[in-house]
Amino acid sequence: MRAVKFLFLAVMLLVGCTPRPSDVLVADLDASTPDSGLEAPDAGPTCGCELWGNARNDGTIEAPLVELSGLVASRSQPGVFFAHNDSGDTARFFAISIAGQVLQTFELGNATAVDWEDIALGPCGTGTCLYLGDIGDNGFVRTDYAVYQVTEPHVTSGTATVGWERYPFEYPAGAKHNAESMFMNAQTGRLYVVTKNPSAVSEVYRFPLPMDSTRTATLEKVATLTIPGTTDQPLTAADVNVCGTGVLMRMYNRLVEYRLPPGETNFERIFSVDPVTVPFANEPQGEAVAYGPDGRTYFTSSEKLVDAPPLYEFRCR
Repeated sequence: MRAVKFLFLAVMLLVGCTPRPSDVLVADLDASTPDSGLEAPDAGPTCGCELWGNARNDGTIEAPLVELSGLVASRSQPGVFFAHNDSGDTARFFAISIAGQVLQTFELGNATAVDWEDIALGPCGTGTCLYLGDIGDNGFVRTDYAVYQVTEPHVTSGTATVGWERYPFEYPAGAKHNAESMFMNAQTGRLYVVTKNPSAVSEVYRFPLPMDSTRTATLEKVATLTIPGTTDQPLTAADVNVCGTGVLMRMYNRLVEYRLPPGETNFERIFSVDPVTVPFANEPQGEAVAYGPDGRTYFTSSEKLVDAPPLYEFRCR
């Protein structure tokens, strides 16, 4: 009888110590294991990469993109990029595929394109907008710097005319700057312009908020960068990832990434860290850089006029 009693107690202890299904935490299971039957929850873009891979040629940029200057990836239409030509074209931009094929042309009726140099994507009152930077000034003489805002169009085919808002701006004290780099932080809605100085480091300026198309905004200086270095060529393009934790800046001879330190919540501290040199393709007249929509890829291209340039992709290893 005593043996039966001990056996009963042993069985009860075993049952009590065995976790029931509801006691097993999802975190204890490896979602990457095929047998688990569970998938990790979608936490949105993770961004950030310690080591980028080398260039992959995704395709060739088609005409009429014959002098590609600005490039940005759509975050709502997979595989779609928006791009525009450098000065000399009309006020229009293009939707292209990851293979470089032109999908659709968008015209800004009655707008001007003095020297469009970069394109950005970010939040606006209608949801998501494209920002086209008429910011080039090779002669340092312009009095009509401006950015055009267009609601991100749904891409189909053919040619379409789009509505726009124009945001005129000037630099502090009426200074003249040439610029080819512009981006918008999707987390804050701040639009930034980075100058291109032929013999000096670049400067970062931002638009005051809220943006107002009825007046000329005076940009606010944010930072003086350590690039270009003494052996570098001038800055030609920039982009920020969707998380606001990385900024790519390209020169003709080098591509660098500014990375926000872990735990830092002030985005503009990113300009005070030392940039990391990342892989790039040897592109003549390299003028475009864009993060992929998840911040785990980036793309570059050239405005080379002789041969159609490739669209290069770089993936996080």
